[in-house]
Amino acid sequence: MKDFLTRPAWIEIDLDKFENNMKVIKSKITTGTEIMSVVKSDAYRLGAIPLSYVSNELGIKFYAVATLEEALRLKKEFPDANILILGYTPANLFEDAIKNEITLTIFSLEDAISLEEKAREIGKKAKIHLAVDSGMSRIGFIPSEDSLNEVTKILELENVYVEGIFSHFAACESDPEFTKKQFTSFTNFIKEIENCGYNFKYKHIANSSSVLYHREYDLDMVRPGIIQFGYTDSKKMPEEFGLKEILSIKAQIASIREVKSGETVGYERFYKCDKDTKVVTLPLGYADAFPRILSEKIEVLINGKRCKQIGLICMDQMMVDASGVDCEVGDEVVLIGRQGDEEIRIRDICHFSGDCETSFITHFNRRLPKYYYRHGKLVHVSSMN
Repeated sequence: MKDFLTRPAWIEIDLDKFENNMKVIKSKITTGTEIMSVVKSDAYRLGAIPLSYVSNELGIKFYAVATLEEALRLKKEFPDANILILGYTPANLFEDAIKNEITLTIFSLEDAISLEEKAREIGKKAKIHLAVDSGMSRIGFIPSEDSLNEVTKILELENVYVEGIFSHFAACESDPEFTKKQFTSFTNFIKEIENCGYNFKYKHIANSSSVLYHREYDLDMVRPGIIQFGYTDSKKMPEEFGLKEILSIKAQIASIREVKSGETVGYERFYKCDKDTKVVTLPLGYADAFPRILSEKIEVLINGKRCKQIGLICMDQMMVDASGVDCEVGDEVVLIGRQGDEEIRIRDICHFSGDCETSFITHFNRRLPKYYYRHGKLVHVSSMN
């Protein structure tokens, strides 16, 4: 039994594989294009701080998050990093953002004016990127004459530095025609702004899929997200691009019991044993990102053998049919990752949940401790606090 565990269920993250993925991304993009590492939601729940130490070592200086809280946490660790909040930030948070040199996304003249007033009040200059809605229908200026007028007014504000402008692809891999239409809408709007005498240091629209498939969309900066962690959210396998999946989920066996034929397992007596069954209980469940919809659909690896999960998945536990498998309480079980010659991947689980890899990994509960390995050695532990 591992004496460093704070809980008998955990995530392992391979920082060498993460480094490999960042190098793959760097090798693919156009020379001179910057990488903005997207680490929102604590790097998709995989740990923004330990992962960003690796990317920072590789010379990456730009990071994207979703909230001011995420930005401040990252800024404390990396004071020289350029951090962009990709979404909406309310005016009551402008002061903290300005004082901490966090770059904000702006997509209305009203917010820009409020930001200007706050920046002038505290004697500093605010830095922003403008968002453009090229077809995502989420946030951003919709390219039009009215939007052009608003943007040019923002560019005239004395205490606001408009460093960049960006948009976001809606279906980069699945709909190349619409993607091209988005890119054209975005770049044409930029040309209209530039024709008015203004320039942007950074123009960016490329996401993970774009990095893998489209050099023509790189522009000044790309924003890789899920591919940093070795996942593609597509039918294409990560290894086709040289990417490596960085995480495993493991647990120790908590209990082993023999359940007689005809007896039931779990809530609602959901599973009825059709034979004498060796039932193993694992100490993690739907509160840890394995929703009840996965009940009796997934498998785990015990001593290198696939074993089916049985009964309804509980909040903190799940049961597995380990009949015929030699195992003991405390043995290590793999729910995601490799054991022996067998491997269970996140995409295998997503097949049953109807989820995508990006969504699935962001459901990991913080109570699952994370153990980070580099060059085969444990280098960092991240627990719930």
